[in-house]
Amino acid sequence: MRALWLAAGAVLTVVALVVSTTVLWHEFARARTPRDDTTRSIPFAHEQVRIIVGEGDVSLSITSGRAGELWIGRSLRWSRDRPTVTEDWDERTATLRLEAVCPDQPAGPLCHADYAVSVPPETDVEANMSHGPLFASDLFGSVRLTSSSGIVHVMDLAGPLRVRTGTGDVLAERLAGGEADVETGSGMVQVSFMEPPDTVRAVVRTRGDVTVRTPAVAYDVDLEAARSRVDVERDELSTRKITARAPRGTVSLSTCCG
Repeated sequence: MRALWLAAGAVLTVVALVVSTTVLWHEFARARTPRDDTTRSIPFAHEQVRIIVGEGDVSLSITSGRAGELWIGRSLRWSRDRPTVTEDWDERTATLRLEAVCPDQPAGPLCHADYAVSVPPETDVEANMSHGPLFASDLFGSVRLTSSSGIVHVMDLAGPLRVRTGTGDVLAERLAGGEADVETGSGMVQVSFMEPPDTVRAVVRTRGDVTVRTPAVAYDVDLEAARSRVDVERDELSTRKITARAPRGTVSLSTCCG
C-alpha cells in the first residue's frame, strides 16, 4: 500500500511540475513580447484618401471618424527585432503609405503591425494591400479595396463598393449603397444588403462559393455556377441586376434584411 501511495505521489508531482512549467513558460513568453501603441492625427481637408500598405505583416482597419481629421492608430508586436516602420503622408495627393518590416519575414519570428485609420464619414476611400486582413466599416463615401491575398471584411457601408483580391474570402455585410462589385481569384464571397441594390457583381474566378442576400424585390439575374440555389424573384425586365459567378462552386441567391 505504501508503495502505491508513493507511486501516486510521484505521478502527481510530475503532473504538477508539467502544469506549472507550462504556465510559467506561457507567462514568460507573453511577458517577453514587446508592444508599442501610438496614435497621431493629421489635419484633413480632402474629399478622398488613398491608403497604400506595402511590405510586412500588417492588418488595416478603416472606419469613419471626425470631420477635418485623419486619425492613425498603430499597434506593433514583435518577438525579436522591432519592426521598421514607414508612415508617409502626401498632402498633395492625399495618400498615406504604411509599412512595418522585420528581417526574416514572413517566415521569421513574430513581427506584426495593426493599423486603424479613421477618416471623415463622407470621404471616398481607396486602399491597396499586398497581403493581410483588410477591414472597412461605417463609411458613407465610395470604397475601393484591393489586396493580393488575405481576408477582406466590410460592413455598414452607405456608398458604392468595389473589391478585388487575388486569394482570400470577401465578406460584405449590411450594405446600403446601390452598387457592389466584388471579385476574388479563389475564396468565398458573401454579400448582403440592407437596401435593394441597383447593381451587384459577385465573382469567384476559380475555386469558391458565392452567396448574395438582398431585400425581396425582383432582379435581373445573370448566373454561372457548377451548382446554384436561387430564392429571389427573377425578372429580365427589372432595372436591378445581379451577376454571380462561381464556375467550380455554388452560387446562392436569397432574400433577407430589408
